[in-house]
Amino acid sequence: MKFISLILSSFYIFMFLPLSGQKKPVMQTGVVSSMEKVSFRLDEPVVSSDVAKINAAGGEYESFQVLISGADSELKDVSWKVTDLKSKKGKIKSENIEVNPVGYVETTEKMDNYPGELGWWPDPLLRMSSLNVAQGERQPLWVTVFVPGGTPAGTYSGRIELKSANARKVNVPVELRVWGFDIPVKPNIKTLTWVSSLKKNGDNSREARKAYYEMLLKHRLGPGGRIELDEDMLGFCMERGMNAFILDNIPNLKRVKQDSYSDEYKEKLRKRLEDYTERFGPRGWLDGMAYVYNYDEVGKKHWHLAKEMYTFVKDVNSDFRVIQCLNIPAGVEALAGYADTWDVYVAQYKKSGVEKRVAEGDEAWLAVCCYPVDRPNFFLEYPAIDGRLLGWICHHTGVTGFEYWSPNSWKGNESAPGLRGGWKANTFLKYNGDGYLTYPANDGSLPLSSVRLANLRDGFEDYEYLHLLKELNGNMEIANQVVSGPTEFSSDPNLLYSVREEIAKQIEQLLERK
Repeated sequence: MKFISLILSSFYIFMFLPLSGQKKPVMQTGVVSSMEKVSFRLDEPVVSSDVAKINAAGGEYESFQVLISGADSELKDVSWKVTDLKSKKGKIKSENIEVNPVGYVETTEKMDNYPGELGWWPDPLLRMSSLNVAQGERQPLWVTVFVPGGTPAGTYSGRIELKSANARKVNVPVELRVWGFDIPVKPNIKTLTWVSSLKKNGDNSREARKAYYEMLLKHRLGPGGRIELDEDMLGFCMERGMNAFILDNIPNLKRVKQDSYSDEYKEKLRKRLEDYTERFGPRGWLDGMAYVYNYDEVGKKHWHLAKEMYTFVKDVNSDFRVIQCLNIPAGVEALAGYADTWDVYVAQYKKSGVEKRVAEGDEAWLAVCCYPVDRPNFFLEYPAIDGRLLGWICHHTGVTGFEYWSPNSWKGNESAPGLRGGWKANTFLKYNGDGYLTYPANDGSLPLSSVRLANLRDGFEDYEYLHLLKELNGNMEIANQVVSGPTEFSSDPNLLYSVREEIAKQIEQLLERK
């Protein structure tokens, strides 16, 4: 028996001792901007840094990406933990820091009228507590820090702790500079999007929609299209920053193949508008916040109908504001006097001559859609910085609002995306990414955000910097380095960061002098 035991012991040592002496895989990390779309393929090089350095004002969210790879080995069961960010004057608790693995969507079709590409694109921000990183791949973690209002100015430090079942622990240092001012909960620019049913997500209940509206508002995108027009829901959203909503949507007759609005339709519309006047007028909600949306993208043959319905609305209540979205630039001049607010596409802003209408006292809003396809836009193949540039463009042009047609048009998808695939990229024709900035969650919980939505939020937060600087009579010319026209802009994230930092420093100096 002793002899047999000796043989077994020798066998055990022979088989397992060499393995125990093998080196663990090295977990490689790097930090990149939130304005970069990073391939998961390691053979596509990325310039990264060792430390995450960001800055933000109170009430602001700011993001960055941590890239993880194992080079020649798979990393198993990678998990993460964030520490508090501390300074001599205060602390930002870890509960204000969110980490989301970035998922990749594959584009398999493309339209011929824009430079789309077939391949894999980072976009959905997933909710996971751990993951594996395949050999030869990298995995971005999207890190978002929220700075509560009133946080003392200064430099805050902390770290992100990364662990793996088969690699050594790695710490990624985080440095956050908090500016000496806050941005408001209620934006100084109106935003509006049209929310579709959440049935694809498994829960279209009132509470689920409320939670989704709150998520959109945290991203500074108002859910004012198709919102429930009751005091509770409107009040809930206004408390969280909503500053524009649609009272009624006069339908596009071309889409329903009709040539006129029936007397029956008009009578029902009249009663609804009279009811809104009675309910919302005393609350002050009709003053500069409530709009009637008139015949979306009306064509030349139906311009007379747009005029007719504008007059009809004004006859019910002259205080109602009527918004007119156009994709034919000449329509602005043709319909002059028959809209209070002109909703035009970014690439058509100059062609439309809408500035003349603004000089006459009208409002102007900007929008992007599948047409025109010019940058900036929300196509998956376009640079991530496009979303952030929209806030700068809105401020440069002086428009008072921004509108997007849908954050959750998920047609053709029955479930949530995964780390790789599981999602049909073109939910409207072959335009990849058009019509959705969020994704459903597999468990029916709150929908997922995206790289594009996060950058849109950051751009509207930048808008607040620009707005404040202008109020303080600061030097606005510096912003022209980033955006000098609706379609004249820099695509360099480093330049945007640099200019934004100079703007923040200016604001701090001007506030100190007051």
